[in-house]
Amino acid sequence: MTDSSSRSDPFGELEPRARLRVRAAGLLAALAGAMLLLAVGPALRQPLIDTYQRVSPPLEPSARVHVVAIDAESLAAVGGWPWSRYALARLTEQIADRGAVAIGFDFLFAEPDRQAPGDFVSIFRHELSPAAAGEIAALPSMDAVFGEVIARQPVVLARAGVDADSFDRDDETERPPPLPPEASFSGPQPKAIPAYPDVVANIEVLDSRALGHGLANGPPDADGLIRRVPLLGRAAGTLTPSLALDLVRVAEDVSEIRLEGGAAGLTAIRVGEHGVKVDAGGRMELRFAGRPPTAEGQPRSAYPTWSAADLLRQGVAADVFRDSIVLVGLTAAGTSDVVTTPRDAETYGVFVQAQAVDAILRGAALARPTWAPALEWGLGLALALLSWLMVPRASLAMVLAGAAVEVTAAFGASWLAFLNNMVIDPYPMLIPGAATSAVVVTLLFVEGRRVQARLRHALDDERLSAARISGELAAASEIQSGMLLPRGELDRISPAVEIDAVLQPAKTVGGDLYDAFPFDDGRVCFLVGDVTGKGVPASLFMALSKALARSLLVRPATPLDVAVREINAELARDNRQAMAVSVLVGVLHPGDGTLELCCAGHENPLVADGRGGVRELELRGGPPLCAAPWFPYAIETHRLEPGELLVAFTDGMTEAESPAGDLFGRARTLEAVARAGQAGSAAAAVDALVAVVREFEAGGEPSDDLTVLAVRRRDVA
Repeated sequence: MTDSSSRSDPFGELEPRARLRVRAAGLLAALAGAMLLLAVGPALRQPLIDTYQRVSPPLEPSARVHVVAIDAESLAAVGGWPWSRYALARLTEQIADRGAVAIGFDFLFAEPDRQAPGDFVSIFRHELSPAAAGEIAALPSMDAVFGEVIARQPVVLARAGVDADSFDRDDETERPPPLPPEASFSGPQPKAIPAYPDVVANIEVLDSRALGHGLANGPPDADGLIRRVPLLGRAAGTLTPSLALDLVRVAEDVSEIRLEGGAAGLTAIRVGEHGVKVDAGGRMELRFAGRPPTAEGQPRSAYPTWSAADLLRQGVAADVFRDSIVLVGLTAAGTSDVVTTPRDAETYGVFVQAQAVDAILRGAALARPTWAPALEWGLGLALALLSWLMVPRASLAMVLAGAAVEVTAAFGASWLAFLNNMVIDPYPMLIPGAATSAVVVTLLFVEGRRVQARLRHALDDERLSAARISGELAAASEIQSGMLLPRGELDRISPAVEIDAVLQPAKTVGGDLYDAFPFDDGRVCFLVGDVTGKGVPASLFMALSKALARSLLVRPATPLDVAVREINAELARDNRQAMAVSVLVGVLHPGDGTLELCCAGHENPLVADGRGGVRELELRGGPPLCAAPWFPYAIETHRLEPGELLVAFTDGMTEAESPAGDLFGRARTLEAVARAGQAGSAAAAVDALVAVVREFEAGGEPSDDLTVLAVRRRDVA
């Protein structure tokens, strides 16, 4: 009972200092994981949110948001950009006549119209008669015409805040300050709001006639992606709404924009009946809307998009923009307003502005709740503590199952939160506990191996010393050798099968074994085994294992798997020393080459084809005998062709050590078996394998017993 309890509780086997090391390392791992998250947490969280943006079903876009695109068709119909202000005046009237409650231009009119009458006269003054020049000069300016149209319609013009280090800033030219925005603000105005020392506005004849003004700034993040849109900023010292925010204000026919938060930063912005969550500086993180592809599978823009050419031709329904906010922007190829978002590798800035307007209307911006960090770190601490307490005494299967449940729950909660426009980070919940579990499991393995090695060496040394003192080792070695079939008798077991084997113990006596015998129906049974440990204890358990295996395997009409299970049960019955033995048992049908194998924790056998090729017979098998008395070992069937050589061996081959401490390893074993398979006989192949291992050890003391068994079907005419 004590042995069984010890095996199920590896932590309890450790000495107090080792247990303390495991516990301390678990705590340090959790602390290191937490410190790492504090340093790189946002860098981990943002790619996850971007993934959610791409794979989640997009939000249904608002029916109140439309885009008028100055696209390639429009440029072909009207002319190259920039257009005459007369064409833009006509476009504005066409939009307003179709019911728009707010019209926003996502570009600036910072320069006068290039087709102004006065400019025309100055250019062609030598070609024009005084009368003609006077008539042309008397014509109204197209800027004035456009300004009159703007004055009659709900137009919001864009402005651009200019950073101190921007190329657009001109400190040498004195410009009058822009007109103050029409919007008024109530609530806190923290320092976190972005500030622009300068501003680029529209020419005065247009700027003074607009119903609203808004900043069109929307800088990308450091990786070039636009995820957030600022809803306000201090432009040349004046608090100014964004283009999207002022469009909603004009559409709602209100003057006040309400700011919520405190001196440390904003939390929300409200205009009319609409409110949206923002970060401390007033930036809104977009959860992108979209529409499904067309019936032909072609992608569609997120919002209804109309060509400016169609509007100028009056080819659009009369009420298409009723009660809607319309954004006018450039989408023709070659324009500079191309941006990247988490959902789109390439899109136009006007569509990002449309997303911002839509998010304000629906109040559907992504936001990180104020309680999120406390929840995430609280759960992370609880899971780390649970791992610290439970993992040392849990099985590996339970640890892996618990980890799978935690990962699924954390990412599932984060995904559901995203679908509800909240940003919840799963990493603080997982990484401290995962670090604790990984370090604890690793140290348990290391400390457990150290304990096993110490106990194994102590037992081996004690038994070996006693045997040497009593003079029984030599007799034991002679008796053990006598239990094994000589090589000459192995070759005479069956006329249809060639068998040879060699066992070389690392000490005077060892724990390896082999056996082979025929059945009455012509089948041939063979086995190779390796008892845990070396020396006298292993040799005694080897003798018991071999005798018991032979007695149970030779019984007629007993299937191989049943026999192995019975051997396992009998060996485990009075196994007070907790010994174990790995065994590979095979039954070969010489007639058709059918090969039945049953593996109990042993090395997989190799098959050489005699032409330099080698393959491994991959067996599922089970644990070594005595490790799990109840285990249902099964037969695994393969085929051995005539001339093919099956080689079974113990770990004395793969774990043989060179003087430099290198292991012989699996790769060298495969190469050696491939060469040995070309030998003329099974005996020659076995001798070649033993020779190459001893050559690798270069005269050093063997680290373990070495057993090699070779089986080959003879070509029987």
